[in-house]
Formats: sequence, structure tokens, C-alpha cells
Amino acid sequence: MEYVPNEPNAAKLINSLRNTGYTSYAAIEDIIDNSIDADAKTIRVFVEHKNNELRVIIADDGIGMDEEVLDQALRLGSLTDREEMSDLGKYGMGLCTASISMARRLEVLTREKGGQLYYGAQDLDDVVSKNKFIKIQREANRTDENLFEGKIGAHGTVVVLSKVDRLSDSNVAQFATKLTRDLGRIYRKFIEAGVKFYVNEKKVEMSDPLWLNDKKTQIYSDEEYDLPRSITGGRKESIRVKIALLPEMSDALMKELKINIPSQGFYILRNNREIADGLSLGVFIKHGDFNRLRIELSFSASLDNEMGVRFSKDGVDPNQGITDLLKQELGGQIASIRKIVKRTQQADSSSSVDHSDSEAVIAKKAKLLIVPEAEIEKRSPRKNTSEKRTRKDGDDSITRTPHKTQLSPKGMGARFETESRGREGVLYECAQEGKVIVIRWNSDHPFYDQIVFPNKSSKGIISGLDYLIFALASAELKVTNDDNVELLGNVKSIMSSNLRALLS
Repeated sequence: MEYVPNEPNAAKLINSLRNTGYTSYAAIEDIIDNSIDADAKTIRVFVEHKNNELRVIIADDGIGMDEEVLDQALRLGSLTDREEMSDLGKYGMGLCTASISMARRLEVLTREKGGQLYYGAQDLDDVVSKNKFIKIQREANRTDENLFEGKIGAHGTVVVLSKVDRLSDSNVAQFATKLTRDLGRIYRKFIEAGVKFYVNEKKVEMSDPLWLNDKKTQIYSDEEYDLPRSITGGRKESIRVKIALLPEMSDALMKELKINIPSQGFYILRNNREIADGLSLGVFIKHGDFNRLRIELSFSASLDNEMGVRFSKDGVDPNQGITDLLKQELGGQIASIRKIVKRTQQADSSSSVDHSDSEAVIAKKAKLLIVPEAEIEKRSPRKNTSEKRTRKDGDDSITRTPHKTQLSPKGMGARFETESRGREGVLYECAQEGKVIVIRWNSDHPFYDQIVFPNKSSKGIISGLDYLIFALASAELKVTNDDNVELLGNVKSIMSSNLRALLS
């Protein structure tokens, strides 16, 4: 059978490759992967204007390339040797495809230690006009040498992206700031090992989403899991999973540090390089309770197919077998972590939910309200400090934070507290103490857990919920007598049960 050449239409293919889904950040990171694979110890990124034209330069002091390797590097699907267990590149698409996605011209200067400096270039406008995949490759001239030595020094590789027309952020300063932040997280393992990164001469600092250097971070587990050979084609493969719970901190600090729902969950490392962050992978449903949860999942490039890694290395889509394994091994641990977080929330809830606005409005409008008669009696002064007591019957501990209640001289006041009465307990309890109606929210009830506590920063919502529960409590206290106490108790129990069912 006789075969004939089947060259692609270069102009159309190039324009198609410009839309492969790379962001400018991912494109630069893909080029940096080549620097890491070349054993670079220093990697510099420059986002700058030259002759009123935006260009991006990635320079490294790695081993550099000889003429033959440069020839391959400037091809789509380059034939360069890769070490699957450690190299970050794999598909031979990184340099060309990454550059095409954001710039119309790619230039490469490279030199091995003690070797010749070589120059290579590819211009998309030339490819389109001639409808052929063409490039320039030659020994470098003096101008090239000045650029190379000014950016990196004696040996390594300098990649220059010019005619940049697809930068992900038109604000160059903002782009550089985000790139700096991303590099510190994505290449944290390499920074920790001594590789230095710079963006516009600013050193990139390591950023660890698991806060492993913080003594208050809890390492819940750190295990290696063997994968069933039925999902790896018979190969012996494993993944490593580290689960961490970030330290407790104020809501304001969590907001400032962006410790929130988007940042919780899995951080995926492929050959020690992060390729995805803040994922749930179908193992759990994202919820405010998991804001401090961080899971580092590490694997080698030999699992790319099973983990669903794209050549752009900007996400994963693990197969069902791996997802099932993660659910089985991690589901119970994640549920336990949620209980730990909820216990902490409940312990702090009485002091962290502010009811003072509700109490002030109730005191101000007391004479307009239908409330039970005030019980006038002498009472010892209430201490303005926290106190705790544990019920004798073995129920959960009750935490209260008494405070000075605002009273109207002509009516009743209100005081809101929080108790732990169990998930099956009623939504609230109430009592009358002289001229004060005391309402105790059950912090374990799903309504409090899912509606009240998550909205603690919204005074309007908290006041509205307080008014509703105060209206119910004052009506209960107003009409309760020996004949109907059981009936009213049943009404409150049914209401609490229905709310629990609806929110579960």
C-alpha cells in the first residue's frame, strides 16, 4: 500500500490551536514546566512593554538545549525524552501550544553550559501567509546574546512571547500580581526544595493552601492508597492523600484570606506540581462547614489517563473507580471533620451571634407588644461574665453568655441565648425571668445550624429571625396554663420536627 503525505492546512490549524482553552496564566505555567524539567534553579518571568508592544519573557538557568533539541522544541508534538515519574511535561505540546494561545510570535534563545547560543522563532503571521508550518533556526547574533545574558546569564533558556494579543487581564500590573500569587502556590514544592521564582524581579514566596508550617493546623490524616489494578490496566499505582484542617480564626480574617467555599477541598498535585485547586471531586458537597478543610491529593504522571489530565495541565476528571475509592476512604473522615467544626461553632455560637439589635428594638416597642405579665421579684444582680453548666441527666453541656438586658420601664425586655440540646430537640425554649423573656435557641437544630448561624453577619436577617421566635415565645408564655401546657408543647415539638425534616 502506497502512502502519500497528508499535511494539515497550517493556517486553519494554527487559528484552531489558539482556542485550546489555555488562560495566559496556564500558558506561562506550562512553559515554566519545561524550565523545571531542565533542572533550573532560578526562573524569571517578565511582563513588560518593549517599543510600545507587550511581551512576556520566561528565562531559566537550566541545562539549555542543543540545536537538535531546539529543533524538536519548536514543533507541535516534539520528540524529546521525558521521565514520566518526575517530569512535568509529557505531551510535547507545551511550548508551541502555550505560546500560540496568547502571542503571535515565539522566540527561543538557549545554550547548554559552555555551548553555542542558538536562536529559534515561529511567527503565526508567517505561518498563515505561507500556509505552512515554518520557523527560523540559527546561531544567535550579538543582539540575541545581549538579551540572553541580561535576562538569565551563562546558560539556560529564554522564551520571548511577543505580539501578545490574548493576555488574560488587560491590566498588566494586576496580571503580574495574580501570576506571582499563583506561582507561589502551584510550584510550592519546588520553592520549598530551593528553586527560586521571580516575576518582574519580585521574588515569589511559597504559598501553602494546607498551612503545613502553622503549628495550629491539624493534620487529620496522611496516607497512601493503592489503586485497584482493575482501574489501572493491571499496573501497580497509588495516590497519596493528606487531609488538613486549618486553624480556627475570626470570620473577618477568613474573609481577608479568602478561606471560603471556593477555596475549600482538594488541591491536586501531579509530579509535585499543582494542576487544580478547590475541588470537591464529587466526594463531598461544598458547605460553609468545610471552609477550613484542605485535601492534598498527589499522583505521578503515569496516572494521567485515570485522573483525566488534559495536556494543558489545568484540571482533572478522575474515572469512576478513583472517585469511588476516594468516597470510600475519605467520606467518613470528612464527616468527622465536619462534626469537629460544628462542635467548635456551637461552643462559640452564643458569643458570635449578636442579638443586641433585636433586644433593643423589643425593649423600645415593649408597650406595643402583647406579652405575659411581668413577674416582679427581687433578684440577685446578674454577673456580666460567661458561665457554663452541665445538666445532671447527662445531656449536652449548655453554654450561656449572660449580659445586661435592655428593659422598657413600661414593658417586657428580651434576652437571647444559645443552648446545645441535640439535633432532635425543639428549636427553642423560653422562660420568664421577672420583666425579661429569655429565649434559648437550640444550636443543634438544623434551622439554627443552616439558617441562623450562617447569617450571623447579617443584622437584618438575625433580627427578623429573633422577632419571629420572640413572637412565638411571648405567645407561648402568655397563654400557657395547667390545662394546655401539654398541647402547646406538642405544637412546638411538631413545628421543630417539620423544620428539621424540611432542612435535612
